[in-house]
Amino acid sequence: MSHTRMSDADFDQLLTAHHRAVHAYLAKRTFGDRQLAEDLTQETFVRALNHPEILTSGQATPLPWLYRVARNLLIDHLRARGSRPAEVGTPDLAAVAGEEALGNEIDRLLNSWSVRQAVASLSPAHRAVLTEIHFNHRSVPETAELLGVPPGTVKSRCFYAIRALRLALEEHGLAP
Repeated sequence: MSHTRMSDADFDQLLTAHHRAVHAYLAKRTFGDRQLAEDLTQETFVRALNHPEILTSGQATPLPWLYRVARNLLIDHLRARGSRPAEVGTPDLAAVAGEEALGNEIDRLLNSWSVRQAVASLSPAHRAVLTEIHFNHRSVPETAELLGVPPGTVKSRCFYAIRALRLALEEHGLAP
């Protein structure tokens, strides 16, 4: 299976723009293990090299994608490390990974950003129905009256809006 790769110029630009942020994100979560943070940062960008679509996905920045990959790589590292005997002289990162606070704020921000982007990608008609029914808690008849369309149209638009939203969220790495 052949993969397209991003151009060297695009990769250099991505690396220049986001290396520091990704490395800082990982350095905080590896509690000073500079080598591990650097290794995971490098692996994050290697993965990005093989996903040129992150630059053309219509998103304002590929940073949420990079953070998600970095976080997943750290989790994979911790799981793999948990299956081996403890290494001498290294902090117990596996114990730290179990803490509720690990990355919760960034995860919340990334998820919020992804949901906003997914909702923004809907057509105006679908977005209006979804907003009225699910965010403003209006009934189908109330939404129909407000939007000036029949109730059947509201139901249909809501169905298709949710389906489109589910696909958009999956593209952002959030499986509903």
